[in-house]
Amino acid sequence: MKISFRNESINGLVLIFTGSSNKSKALRISAIIIALMAVSIFGYYFMSTNEAYYSRTIAKIISVTQTKESLAYDMNGNSEQIYKQNMKAVVMNGIHKGEEILLENRTSYSKVTDSSYNVNDEVFIRINKVAADKIASADIKDFKRDKYISYIAILFIILIVLIGGFKGLRSLTSVLVNIIICSIVIELYLHGFNLILVSSIASILFIIVSIALVSGINKKTASAVIGTIAGTFFSMMIAIIVIWVTKAKGLYYEEMEFMVRPPEEIFIAEILIGTLGGIMDIAISISSALNELFEKSPAIENKVLIKSGMEIGKDIMGTMANTLVFAYVSGSIPMILLWLRNGFSTFTIVQFNICLEIIRALVGSIGIVISIPITLFISVLLIRKTRHGEP
Repeated sequence: MKISFRNESINGLVLIFTGSSNKSKALRISAIIIALMAVSIFGYYFMSTNEAYYSRTIAKIISVTQTKESLAYDMNGNSEQIYKQNMKAVVMNGIHKGEEILLENRTSYSKVTDSSYNVNDEVFIRINKVAADKIASADIKDFKRDKYISYIAILFIILIVLIGGFKGLRSLTSVLVNIIICSIVIELYLHGFNLILVSSIASILFIIVSIALVSGINKKTASAVIGTIAGTFFSMMIAIIVIWVTKAKGLYYEEMEFMVRPPEEIFIAEILIGTLGGIMDIAISISSALNELFEKSPAIENKVLIKSGMEIGKDIMGTMANTLVFAYVSGSIPMILLWLRNGFSTFTIVQFNICLEIIRALVGSIGIVISIPITLFISVLLIRKTRHGEP
C-alpha cells in the first residue's frame, strides 16, 4: 500500500508539474501573439498617418484622368504609347494641409524612366508657385513608398516570430545587427578605409553573429562558423587568383560606370559578402543535421555520419547553386529585356552586361562546394570529442 501510495503521489506531482509547464508555455505564446498584434496595429496606424513627421510636402491623389498622347520612338525605331495624367490631390502636411491642388504627369507604357499614379497614392511634391496663400503650381517629385515597405516588414516580423518562436526573434535580431554592421562598413569606406579589409572583418562578424544568435554557443555553431569562414576564404582566394592570372580579361564593369571609385575592389567586396549567405546556409544545415543524428543515436559510427553528411551536402549543393544563380541574374531581368528590345544579341548581353552576376554566382557556388567537406570534417571531429567525453 505504501509503495502504491508513493507511486500515485509521484505521478500526481509529475502531472501537476507537466501541466504547469504547459500552461506557462501557453501563456508565453499567448503573450507573444497579443504583443505582435498590438505592435502590428500600432505600426499600421502610424505608417498610414505619418505625414506630419516629414519636412517634405506630401499630397494624396483623389482623382485621376488619363488620356493618350502621341507615340514616342527611339533610335532603333521602337515605339511606345505616351499617356498624360491630370490629377487632383489634397495636401497632407505643412502649412497648406487640406488644400486641393492640380497635378500633371506624363507616363509611358514601359515606365522605364517614369511612373504612373492611381487614386489614394501619396506623392512628394515640389511647390513652384503660391498665390493668395494657396498653391498655384506644383510638380510630383517622387512616390511615397514607406508604408508599403512597412506593411511587408510587419508581416515578415509576425511570421518569423509565430513560426520560429524565440529562435525567430534571435534570427530577426541577427538581421538587425548585420544591417548595423553593413552601415558601419559603408561609412568606414566613405571615410577612406580599405574596402576589402573592412569587408573581410565585417564578414567574420556577420558569420559569428548570425550563427551564434540563432543556434547559440555550442559545438554545432563552432563547426558551422569554421566551415563558413574556411569555405569563404578558399572561394575568394580562387577568385582573386583567377582574376590576377587572367589580368581581369573578360570582366566588364560597365554596370558600375556610375561609380566615382575604382570598381575592382567594390566588385571583390560584393563577391565576398554575397557568397556568405549560401555558405552559411549549407554549413549550418550540415552541422545541425550531424549533431541531430548524434543526439538521436550516440553510438553511430563516424563513417556513417560522414556518409550521411555527404548525402545531405549533395542535396543542398544543387539547390543552393541554383539559388545563387537566380538571385544574381534575376535582378538584371529588366535590363536584359530592355537590351533585347533594342537589338542587342544574347552573347553581347552576357559578355558585357551580366558577366559580373555570373562570376558572383560561380564564386558563391565554389564556396558552397568547398564548405561541404570542411564543415563535415569539423563537425565529425567535434562529435568525436564529445563521444570521448571531452568538453
